[in-house]
Amino acid sequence: MRYVFLILSVVFSVSVSGQDVTVIRKSVEQINKTKNYTVKTVPAEYFAGKNMVTDNGIELKGLYRNGELKKMEYSVGVSAWKYQTEYFFNHNHLIFVYVKKYQTAGKNGYLEQPQLLSEARYYYANEKLIKATGKPDQDQESTNYLKQANGLKKDLANYRP
Repeated sequence: MRYVFLILSVVFSVSVSGQDVTVIRKSVEQINKTKNYTVKTVPAEYFAGKNMVTDNGIELKGLYRNGELKKMEYSVGVSAWKYQTEYFFNHNHLIFVYVKKYQTAGKNGYLEQPQLLSEARYYYANEKLIKATGKPDQDQESTNYLKQANGLKKDLANYRP
């Protein structure tokens, strides 16, 4: 009887998280298809005031629809690499994070075409990570994207042009 309960529990949890991921993917697609967002950009100078200085820039963009944050685009350039992170929201709750790391410089200077080094996707439901896919960069494997997203949302709220 215990084994039957265990098997049913595993099947149910996989089924529920699979359904959640499908719903999240549809929400992300819709957010990406939508046009005419109100965009708020937080420039590098703001982050410099918080002692967050990078040698190749840092920028945060918030995309709003009817006053509600739908997406954040966060870009950080560090030495020969560029990190691009996109955060997606539904009713002000993080649902998805898409992270890419590029190599932007080589032995002979900056590359004409940056090279994608890593790419990962993180799915969230009820403020909890439910699935991670892709090849994360070892520097970012331990990143708490939920915490980072909340901090960046505060930066968007606090920045005054």
